[in-house]
Amino acid sequence: MEKKENKEFNYIIKLWLKEKKEENEVKVQTIQRYENIVERYLSNTIGRIESQKLKKDDIIDFFKKGTIHNNSLSVQKMALYIIKRTIEIGYSLNMCKYIDMRKLKIKTPNKCLTVFTKRQQRKIDKFLTSDINVRKVVLLLCMYTGIRLGEASALKWKDINIRKKILSIRRTSIRIKNPDINSPKKTILITGTTKSETSTREIPIPSFIIPYLKSLKDEDEYYILSGSKKKYDPRLLSYSYTRTLKACKIEYEKFHTLRHTFATRCIESGVDAKTLSEILGHSNVQITLRLYVHPTYSMKKKSIEKATKLVKNKI
Repeated sequence: MEKKENKEFNYIIKLWLKEKKEENEVKVQTIQRYENIVERYLSNTIGRIESQKLKKDDIIDFFKKGTIHNNSLSVQKMALYIIKRTIEIGYSLNMCKYIDMRKLKIKTPNKCLTVFTKRQQRKIDKFLTSDINVRKVVLLLCMYTGIRLGEASALKWKDINIRKKILSIRRTSIRIKNPDINSPKKTILITGTTKSETSTREIPIPSFIIPYLKSLKDEDEYYILSGSKKKYDPRLLSYSYTRTLKACKIEYEKFHTLRHTFATRCIESGVDAKTLSEILGHSNVQITLRLYVHPTYSMKKKSIEKATKLVKNKI
């Protein structure tokens, strides 16, 4: 019988994954992200190291020199989360040594978000408000409320309170890998709860969109985009978005650029970070501050002049 101390770190990772699945508290798509990260980045790297020989330096090298280094911040953070939780289980089972992971963090780089210029936004607005249809009105909601692609695709007419001008975000749609390995379908479309507790929220609808919603209103239980009780694939809305940019002769940017543009316009208009954080459904205001609140030199200059004027006028 193989001794515990000779097990690869992969063995403990599998134990952790099994435990997460049995908890039934984690969304299917999250479990699939864990499995994908393990398969692509961990299993053939630090996963191959004997658990009792795994050191902190191995983990640091993995993030500094491995292929994961060039991947997205969210992927790196999730990989670190998996490693931390796996080490906790391994140590409790006496299968690996204690490794102090408290100071090991993924640093968030100061990245410049892509945002449509005001001129580009006006061109998109003009296109979407001509010959209105459900896809165009939902894209308008994305651009002027900052809702995510999956949230927009999962909207039902009952989520729109036309009289009170309120949009309720209660669910999200996403396409995931089919858990049924015997099915000919590689992926399935699911609609479930929002990304997080704070993602479930109510957002004021801009007044100019209300007449369009009134003209298109359908049965409460119908998905807005499918016009029935049938779920709507987010990819289809993404295709409509791509066609919109092409019609406006604007170079392609990711769908999420609509959300970044909305947030940026809010900051430019003087909306406070706390309010914007709640509108966007961020888990905390620090995320909003990190992503969108970056004072320019002109803003700093204006603040100093304003503060100086306040003092001078009182002397």
